[in-house]
Amino acid sequence: MKFFKKPITIGMNVFLMTFSLASVVLLLTSIVFLTVFTGIVHENIETQAKEINKQIVLNFESYINSIIETADYIQFGSVNLDAETDAATIDSLFRMNTEIKKDMVSIFLFDTAGRKIAGPTLEFATGGSVADKDWFQTALRIPEIYNFSTEQGSSVAENRSEQVITVSRSIRFKRAGREESGVLLLELNYDMITDLARKTNLGEYGHLMILDDQGRLLYTSETGEPRMTLLSAKEASSIFLGSRRVTLWNTDMFINVNTLIQTRWLIATVSNINGIRNAVKRLALIIVLIYSVSIAICATVAAVISLQVSRPVSQLKTAMLKVEEGDFSRQASVSGQTEIVSLAHSFNAMTGKIRELMARLVSQQREKRKMELQVLQNQINPHFLYNTLDSIVWLAEHDRNKDVITTVVALAHFFRIGISKGETFIPVGNEISHVRNYLTIQSIRYVNKFTYDIQVDSRLLGYRVMKLVLQPIVENAIYHGIGDEDDGKIKITGTIENGYMVFRVWNSGYGISEEKIREMYETMRGNPEKPSVGIRNVYQRLKLYYGDEAEVIITSIQDESTTVSLRIPLEPKEERDE
Repeated sequence: MKFFKKPITIGMNVFLMTFSLASVVLLLTSIVFLTVFTGIVHENIETQAKEINKQIVLNFESYINSIIETADYIQFGSVNLDAETDAATIDSLFRMNTEIKKDMVSIFLFDTAGRKIAGPTLEFATGGSVADKDWFQTALRIPEIYNFSTEQGSSVAENRSEQVITVSRSIRFKRAGREESGVLLLELNYDMITDLARKTNLGEYGHLMILDDQGRLLYTSETGEPRMTLLSAKEASSIFLGSRRVTLWNTDMFINVNTLIQTRWLIATVSNINGIRNAVKRLALIIVLIYSVSIAICATVAAVISLQVSRPVSQLKTAMLKVEEGDFSRQASVSGQTEIVSLAHSFNAMTGKIRELMARLVSQQREKRKMELQVLQNQINPHFLYNTLDSIVWLAEHDRNKDVITTVVALAHFFRIGISKGETFIPVGNEISHVRNYLTIQSIRYVNKFTYDIQVDSRLLGYRVMKLVLQPIVENAIYHGIGDEDDGKIKITGTIENGYMVFRVWNSGYGISEEKIREMYETMRGNPEKPSVGIRNVYQRLKLYYGDEAEVIITSIQDESTTVSLRIPLEPKEERDE
């Protein structure tokens, strides 16, 4: 409890902990909210941009498919017509489809030399050739598909000034009854195509681009100087398919690119998402403001809580300091938080328990010394010593010198082991020798009264045990167990069982009734008015040194025998010593 001598500011600690915890929670909440909000907004914007791009692509593909259907219809309708004999019919078919589709400027059929077979009048002299046109050469070179031009140009029809996109394909037709190869040309109004892209709102600076498969710009919806397009076209051509967030002219933009299957053109939508960044900044500012106000409120609440906690804790601390100084009568009287009041009650109960334990410890130490003195006094029992000396005199008078020597040596060893230089614990071997000396003396004194046998597991001999626990039991076996009977038997055994050393003292005799055994247990447990003081002394000393692990067990068979068992915890050799 030395730490109580150092000044502590429990109120400040509580304040800092409460304030820090609230600050961290608010900060983490704000960061998570801002991150989640930003992620959701970005995700929604990107999803919307992808949907817009997808819809534009669908519109273009639908339009292109309608053009291809028209071309297939024309090709199918003229497959059985002869270019010479049915020229009027073919021209009527071309003109009808041109009038039906407003975006169709003109339809032509050319032979492989580039000369017109059917269609409006060419803008150059009759009989002129279009063989030098890129779309014509592409159709002959790739006859399997419809070829869409990659750039706008002027119509080849006379008196037509529209800018067009050409769609060409190599086809088979009849002329003078013979089947020949030719090129079908459809000219589409460029403005009609780009109108499909102008109806999309992509935000400020947002625009739509059409690029060919080489990344060359075919169209942009950006008006005026296309400076944003110049940057976004490079980004779009590097993406080819997919999406990306980029910064163009300090503006956050989202580019999404898809490919038109029939034309291999790239449709790129560039959406302005700069507003998201501004919205996030405004939200962050609002969160900072809310965070500041919340921190101020938390600081106030934390200060109030710290005062409520620190006052009773300081009172409890003062009481603890008094206990540290040795004043166990000091009681803590606090009020406030239920937990602190409960802690004070526990502290008061603890100090009371400490006083009780200290008093009990003093009492136990007195009892311990008293028992040790009593054991020593029992060993130097005047009656036992007198009777032994009297036996020695009697033996000497009858010239039994050998028995005299045996008795004197046994008596000397008996007292030496009993004293044991003041040690409380001695080797099991010494304890057995002590009992053996005692039995030697008693067997010489009481001739033919009893015989004895000692069998102890050799593994036990090096362990230490509390001294003088077997002799009082053996003494009871001689005086109370065998009594006045002759030819009695005493057997002492020692074994190791489940981590315990177990000693058993068995004697023949009349046995003990259940009622007598109960009285003996009462005696062992502290009833001083009952007899068998020796066994009580052994029991209480075992409990004092070993606790509840040690036990004394008494069993008896009427008219046959009595057994007293000592169950003592097995401890490592040479470890227990006081």
